[in-house]
Amino acid sequence: MRLPGYVMAELIVAGALTAGGGAGVVYGVRHVRATLAAHSVAATAASSGPLPARDDLSNLPDLRVGLESSGTFLGMSDELLLARVRTQPIVRFKLNHGGSSISFRVEFADGSRAAWKPTQTNSQTVPRKEIAAYRLNRLLGLNAVPPAAPRAVSRDELFSHLHPDSLESLPRIKAETIFGSNGETLGTASYWIPVIKDSGFDKPDGQKQVQAWLSQGEPLPEQASMARQVSDLIVFDFLTSNPDRYSGGNMKMSPDGTQLFYMDNTMSFFVDPEGPAKNREVLLRTQRFSRGLYEALDRVTAPTLERALAQEAGAPYEILTPAEIAGVVGRRLVVHQYIDSLIAQFGARNVLVFP
Repeated sequence: MRLPGYVMAELIVAGALTAGGGAGVVYGVRHVRATLAAHSVAATAASSGPLPARDDLSNLPDLRVGLESSGTFLGMSDELLLARVRTQPIVRFKLNHGGSSISFRVEFADGSRAAWKPTQTNSQTVPRKEIAAYRLNRLLGLNAVPPAAPRAVSRDELFSHLHPDSLESLPRIKAETIFGSNGETLGTASYWIPVIKDSGFDKPDGQKQVQAWLSQGEPLPEQASMARQVSDLIVFDFLTSNPDRYSGGNMKMSPDGTQLFYMDNTMSFFVDPEGPAKNREVLLRTQRFSRGLYEALDRVTAPTLERALAQEAGAPYEILTPAEIAGVVGRRLVVHQYIDSLIAQFGARNVLVFP
């Protein structure tokens, strides 16, 4: 379900924390409440005046290059996959069905594919945020978000290469796709994962399984790799402020059940440093985390994010705004202090149980 209230959260900062969490996580919630209250005060003060201008970053190294050359996805280098989604000639657009947003499966001349979302009237689908999710994922040392990059498409290119099966949706595509005065729409192209299946972790039985995996006092899971990936996803979704993960069908995995994919991130990166209530609830039920991800949280600072999310040549927009970056940094502090409170109670070896 799409929640219009989260669109408003991009413009204002919510003041009150909705209580979340289940049995066994009472310890540490008080610390989180104090942290969130401090962020609310700071955000309220900041909202009384214009956001400060960004510092001049022209003399800083381009972290984007490092991100693109150091990651892999499904055994292929990010650099290779990004080059494809950026530059390969498009031979076919096929509308994806089942969602509320306009989204296409794109076929390239070399036989590869991408998921492509244009700028559109659906204000809860913001394509640039898929790029932000990909880059933040790599900054945290994860490889669960498919490589994504800006891709502009002209009106003529889109309509002339539309798959025959999508022609019946042409009126909707025309009505909801936003084209500029130059006849182009700016979108985001992400590597198309060939085969995926539902993980079931967003269903009641799956949530019960995850709760057992990630709770203190429960046996350590035999499926440690998948438990770690779900724990990482919970942290990632809180950082990105993504309330859409549990709306149905947004927790996909590889056919063999060994890799979880963090897909569909366009409804995310709201400015509220407290995050949506659902994300807080899930985070505060989680008591086991990855040591590597916990340590990587220290990389999530405003200067680092500004470099990692640098505007890309040919894309006349910021990947994230200064306010959206500040929201990520605020939520990172909340996660860090919550995990620290668990470590104080249960010990690091019992909380940071995954690599």
